[in-house]
Amino acid sequence: MALVNFKEMLQDASNGKYAVGMFDVSDLEMIRAVVEEAEALRSPVILGALGPDLEGVRLDYWFAMAKLAAEKAAVPVCIHLDHANTLEQVQRAVKAGFSSVMLDASASPFEENIRRSGEVTGAVSKLGISVEAELGHVGNGWVGSGEGSESGPDMLTEPDKVAEFVERTGVDALAVSIGTAHGVYVKAPKLDIERLDMIKAVSDIPLVLHGGSGTPEDQMSCAIAHGICKVNIYSELLTAWNTAMLEELKKLPHMAAWPAVLRKVPDAAMREVIRQKIKFFGSAGHGNI
Repeated sequence: MALVNFKEMLQDASNGKYAVGMFDVSDLEMIRAVVEEAEALRSPVILGALGPDLEGVRLDYWFAMAKLAAEKAAVPVCIHLDHANTLEQVQRAVKAGFSSVMLDASASPFEENIRRSGEVTGAVSKLGISVEAELGHVGNGWVGSGEGSESGPDMLTEPDKVAEFVERTGVDALAVSIGTAHGVYVKAPKLDIERLDMIKAVSDIPLVLHGGSGTPEDQMSCAIAHGICKVNIYSELLTAWNTAMLEELKKLPHMAAWPAVLRKVPDAAMREVIRQKIKFFGSAGHGNI
C-alpha cells in the first residue's frame, strides 16, 4: 500500500487507548524485521530514521529500502524522520518522500522551540506530511534520580505551556518528557503519570513517549492508558541484536562467516523484541487498510 502519515494513525490509537510503535531502523534487515512482524500481527507501524543513517547518499539508499517495504506491506506504514536538528535535514527528508518528520528543538528556549517547530509545520503540512515536536527535553543517561542526566526535573514538560505550544506551532503530535531518557538505563525510571494527566487535560493532541526502551512494563502500560499513543524504541533492538551476535561470534573457529548466515540468530532476537513491543502496546489487530 502507499505510505501514510501518522496523523490519522495516532488519532486512532489515542481514541482506542493503545500505542503505535516507532522503531528506529538502520539497515535493510531492521526495516524488514519491523514491517514483517507488524504484518504478522496486523499492526500499524512507524519506521524511524536517525541522522547518522541518512548522511550524504545514505538517505537515498535508506529511503528506497523503507519505501519498498512500506509499499509491499499489508498494514499501514509511516516513514518518519526522527530527531532532525535543522530545517535543512527536514527538507532533505521531505524531498526524498518521508511521510512524517520531527524537528527536535526541545533543548532550545520556549519561544525558539515554538518558532523552529512552527517553521517546519508551515513548510510541510500543506504537503500532507505530519509533524512531531518535543516540549520539555528527553535527554540521555537517566540513572533513576536525575543525577548525571540531561532529563532532570527541570527538563520535564510543563503542562501549563502545552496548549500554547500546540496552538502556535500547529504540530500533529507532541513528544513529552515525563521521566524517560534515551539509551540504556542504569536504574529504572519513574514516570510522572500525574504530569501526563495534566498535559492530557489541556490538549487532545496525540502524545509521544521517547526513550521507551527499558521502561518497566507496569509504568509503560500506565502511560499508554493515560494518553501516550506513540512509543519510540531503538536501544532494546540494538541490545538484543548485539548480545546475540557476540554469542554467535564466540562459536566461530575463524572469522570468515557469510553475513547472511551469521546474523540469523541476532535478527531473530531483534524480531522477538519487535513482536513483544507490538503486542504490549496493544496495536496488534488495528492494522486494517
